[in-house]
Amino acid sequence: MPRIPRNYIKTSYFHVITQGINKSYIFNYKEDILYYIKLIYKLSKEENIEIVAYCIMNNHAHILLSTENIVNLSKYMQRLNTRYGMYYNNKYERVGYVFRDRYKSEGIYSDEQLYNCINYIYNNPVKAGICENPEEYMYSNYKKINYDIKSEYTFLDIDNENAYEEIIKNYLKDNEITLNELTDCKRLLKELVILLKMEYRVSLRKVARLLHINREKIRRLYNN
Repeated sequence: MPRIPRNYIKTSYFHVITQGINKSYIFNYKEDILYYIKLIYKLSKEENIEIVAYCIMNNHAHILLSTENIVNLSKYMQRLNTRYGMYYNNKYERVGYVFRDRYKSEGIYSDEQLYNCINYIYNNPVKAGICENPEEYMYSNYKKINYDIKSEYTFLDIDNENAYEEIIKNYLKDNEITLNELTDCKRLLKELVILLKMEYRVSLRKVARLLHINREKIRRLYNN
């Protein structure tokens, strides 16, 4: 299998949202939340992740983190939620999934977006009516931001056509090849298909559409 290339989304900041299955409460008590926070920091050191902001609610968590490699982000979130899922199932004597689907993430591309995201994360408990001010909430790493918030922050899942097109564009640029030339270069084409499928969870059907290549050819290339 070809190596997985470096991050092709040109940012090091990502807003991650993870949610309980069926939107159920998965952070029921103080000790559950504190255990998850402990894991957030412990695993961040092991995966070379910097934690910028977080807020843990009863049925979901927001984490704003920094990493130079999207692969580190994927490994970090997988380990974080797997470890907590094992803890949760053991404690409450249950089996099955704890978290809903895969985590969602969004790249942060400007200072304004970064500060608006931090403000959004810290104000989650305020909007939920849990407290009046973000500094009152126990389960975030609230820090006062001296920045004029000019617009309301809206989460845009990284799972969208524009994000994938940017990944492909940067991959082609870094390998000094056009999309038409890529069709005839089996090695690079396979590498890109694996990147989209394995790291960004893009279906082979969508990969074929994005690359304007026959789906059966993409499927054979991926499976061989």
